[in-house]
Amino acid sequence: MISHMTSSAPGPATATPVPHSGRKAAKKIVLALVLMNVAAFAPAAILGVLGWQDAVFIAMLAGLSSFMASLMGSGWKTGIRVAVPFSVFCALTVWAAPYALAAALVLGAAAFWRGYGARLGLHNALMMTVISLGFIVTQPPKFEGTFSAPVMTGIVALGASLYVTLILFIARRGMHSPALTKLVTERVLAYSSILAVVIGGVTWCVVYFNFGQGGAWIILTILVVFQPYLGTSFRKAGQRIAGTALGFGLAMLIGLFVQTGPQLYVLGVFLFMVAGSVMMLGKPYWMFVVFLTPAVVLVTSAGSTVEKTAVLRLEATSVGVAIIMLVMLALTPFAKHLQAKAGASKF
Repeated sequence: MISHMTSSAPGPATATPVPHSGRKAAKKIVLALVLMNVAAFAPAAILGVLGWQDAVFIAMLAGLSSFMASLMGSGWKTGIRVAVPFSVFCALTVWAAPYALAAALVLGAAAFWRGYGARLGLHNALMMTVISLGFIVTQPPKFEGTFSAPVMTGIVALGASLYVTLILFIARRGMHSPALTKLVTERVLAYSSILAVVIGGVTWCVVYFNFGQGGAWIILTILVVFQPYLGTSFRKAGQRIAGTALGFGLAMLIGLFVQTGPQLYVLGVFLFMVAGSVMMLGKPYWMFVVFLTPAVVLVTSAGSTVEKTAVLRLEATSVGVAIIMLVMLALTPFAKHLQAKAGASKF
């Protein structure tokens, strides 16, 4: 292990070598970011080059969902478990997108699936899968050809998911799965059921009132904030608000200098990588949101302006936080009962 070393010979001061732990952390981040580009975004990039624009959006969401599930779960084994059910949910979401009730049932079921993953400690690993469905239901693709849009969506999602899993299987020696905290059945069922009802109800409103992409951000915020423990959820809600506000300010600052053009995509991708590095380093959640917010705003500002996109993002996040805060406050009286029954140390 390399430690702090100094030379006894006279001469100019030299930089202190990076500790072994620091190099190990840096190596882990670099590997994760390289894999994110090679695995998660490669299918979408290839389809874009081939001119199949209808499939790019689905491939990007599926690739990112599978990558995050594998990275935050048990590696490629989680990717295998997630690929088929996620692809089915993608197909069902496109089919249900025009119908508020059907869309609510599909996303409610997906939210329950994500929540039940807490039984194996996978509720955070599966978060991006339902977030992706939120964006699909508000922007369903329109495939042209022999097969229907739902079928093609499922095929593209499955192909992208399996590709990501294959890449992570090849790179498995360089990856280390995080420690997963499994939850007891009583708490998992309560969490899954509540999450399903909330996401289902919000999805119905999003589709029925045609909220568009703003509705997807409301769904995203609820999925991120609401955790199996109320204490964690309240803290995450506060960090979400603080991080989004600071990220909003950063996006507006960038918008003063760059309003449109390819520079926004370059800056957005760079900020995505910074956000990913912050997450890999285990920094506070609000710091992750500070960089994620302007990254998403810049990448999705095509056809609009940075200012309009940022305002929409801030409004949607505020609505999502308000909804889930009301739900959590309503659940607070039941917290002690569930805590005693589940044998948890905190709620």
